[in-house]
Amino acid sequence: MECRKIGILGGTFDPIHNAHLLLGESAREQFGLDRIIYIPNNLAHMPNRTEVSSGDIRYQMVKMAISDNPYFTCSRLEIDKPEGTYTYDTIQDLKLMYPGDELYLILGGDSIIGIDTWYRASELLKSCIILAAVREQDDLPALDKKRRELAKIYGADIRLLTFNRMDISGTEIRQRVKTGRSVRYLMPEQCIEFMCIKGLYR
Repeated sequence: MECRKIGILGGTFDPIHNAHLLLGESAREQFGLDRIIYIPNNLAHMPNRTEVSSGDIRYQMVKMAISDNPYFTCSRLEIDKPEGTYTYDTIQDLKLMYPGDELYLILGGDSIIGIDTWYRASELLKSCIILAAVREQDDLPALDKKRRELAKIYGADIRLLTFNRMDISGTEIRQRVKTGRSVRYLMPEQCIEFMCIKGLYR
């Protein structure tokens, strides 16, 4: 069977918005990925994060948001684990699910700076290709230096993903909904309708 190139894009997705979708599409296009899997996080290891929508709610919104893109899919891999999971664990589970395929972990460029402090970092960095999303205004020399350092120490394969990031955040969207302001054009219309029906973030 031919090896496929599978992108992994995790996040809180509370809610998912257009910047998340653009990031997935940019990675798919630039690196010729065959599939992008969106994985809503289980936040058991983030005790300081409060008032997060349930995993089911966030999963449903992601499913709606990606429904028109045949290259995108969504997984419950993390939210169905009540004890929580780390990125390393998720990658190991995916390697078992997709034997022989190449996994590309999509991260924000700033994540690269501290990734060697993550849980089982040395094994994580050897287990998948990492795509670091960078913008023109990012400190590219620092990111490239860190990328080369991680390659030398851990054998990490980290590639820079050019991404014209939209200035959108879940925090901004939640605040806009709470104060009765429009979120049109910040996220898919069907997700906005879903939020209204469920009364989210009010």
